[in-house]
Amino acid sequence: MDKWMKNNNFNKILALVFGIILWTIVHVDTEPTNQTTVNTQTKIIENVKIEQTGLDEEKYVYTVDADSVRLEVSGKNSDLNFKFSDDYKVTLDLSDVGPGDTTLPLNYTLPKGVKYELMEPSEVNVHVELRNTKTFPVTVNITGAPADGYQAAAAVIDPSEVEVTLPASELSKVATVQGTIELDGENESFTEKRMRLTAYDESGNEISGAVIEPSTVAVQLSITLPNKTLPLDISFSGQLPGSLVLSRVTPEIDAVTVYGSKEALAGLSSYEATLDLSTVQSAGTQQVKLELKPPEGTAKIEPAEVNVTVSAAEIAERTMENIPIKLEGVASGLTAVVTDPAAKAISLTLAGAPTLLDQLDQDNISVVADVGGLAAGTHQVSLQISMPRFISMVSSSQPNTVTIDLQTPAATPEATVSPDTGIVPTPEPSSEAVSGGETSVEPTRSAEPTSTATPEPVEDTAESSSTPAGSGNDANTGNAGAGGT
Repeated sequence: MDKWMKNNNFNKILALVFGIILWTIVHVDTEPTNQTTVNTQTKIIENVKIEQTGLDEEKYVYTVDADSVRLEVSGKNSDLNFKFSDDYKVTLDLSDVGPGDTTLPLNYTLPKGVKYELMEPSEVNVHVELRNTKTFPVTVNITGAPADGYQAAAAVIDPSEVEVTLPASELSKVATVQGTIELDGENESFTEKRMRLTAYDESGNEISGAVIEPSTVAVQLSITLPNKTLPLDISFSGQLPGSLVLSRVTPEIDAVTVYGSKEALAGLSSYEATLDLSTVQSAGTQQVKLELKPPEGTAKIEPAEVNVTVSAAEIAERTMENIPIKLEGVASGLTAVVTDPAAKAISLTLAGAPTLLDQLDQDNISVVADVGGLAAGTHQVSLQISMPRFISMVSSSQPNTVTIDLQTPAATPEATVSPDTGIVPTPEPSSEAVSGGETSVEPTRSAEPTSTATPEPVEDTAESSSTPAGSGNDANTGNAGAGGT
């Protein structure tokens, strides 16, 4: 081999061969013009995207009837086959176009060495409209369902209104702007869930091209068991120490919310919380925390506890004189007159907190003789006495019954005399609440006061309660101080 390499003639021949090969490679595509026709090819490029330039999209909406073209080019094999499709550019200049319809030519840019032959289409129709913006409320379409027994409340949307931008001809078609929330057995509420919005026409068809700002909104959706709001009543247990009586019981809220099945809630009309009077140790005002438990058959209650302001004072007494006796229930065609006591009034000694006793007057006390269902004749009727809450009756200087004469007008011509004489024409039944009773008792310090409903906070005013004359109801007497129902 070294011998051949040292041979000068061999090297010359080898150099000539390499030269011929290189000349052939370089000049295969650069033959004189009269020889290139055999090497020129054509190529079809489909779907060349039209690039739009010079747009003013904040002011106008553009509609072009084509978004791509079919491009036919020619050239040498190396130029056609070794170029990417992205090297072929087709542009549409919209910089000088205003509202209306316009036909514009398309411009093209080709790779080096490639020749343009044909473009379809070579021009496009352009429709230009001014953009309009209008504000619409956002609505929510809830699909699916929460967990069994649960219910979804109305969704809270933030923001509740959005702006929609469209050509004037399209904007008038917008009926709603809506998003969809899909539920699939959820049993918990959610907040800040993002919801994408879409514009729809009256037929529920989506309006394409609508620019919605913002395009998404936050949604808060409460998913809970069925619930019912109930008035809060306060009842009492235990007893107050010493000679204390209640003067005021005020819960911080007047209603609670109970959660459960519809069947369980249907039978509830109020919620009763029990205050243990033994927790009140002295006169004055204190705050007591009561735990609230869900009623039987329900799942939960809100709130789970409530603060109650309780005021107590040392018991005092006051005698109210000449409280008139009212007649109720006189049958049609009869007249009624109180014959005993002759004064047609009684005196009552009442017990309670001094502040409540000081506020009492005859308008706060109701003494009623109910003759409903009685026929003509003389009758002994038990008195029904109503008094403010936390006031109890100690004793009465009069009997707990009165004598009533019921007569027809023909038998009692004097029935038209003034009520001051004791003869009363047929009255309408009183709207005051009353209850029956038998005997009067002195105040006692009951260990088991009756339940007293308090659907509204109790103030230091004379609230009405109904107690039979001489009733032995411990809730109205003694240190329980819960007089009245």
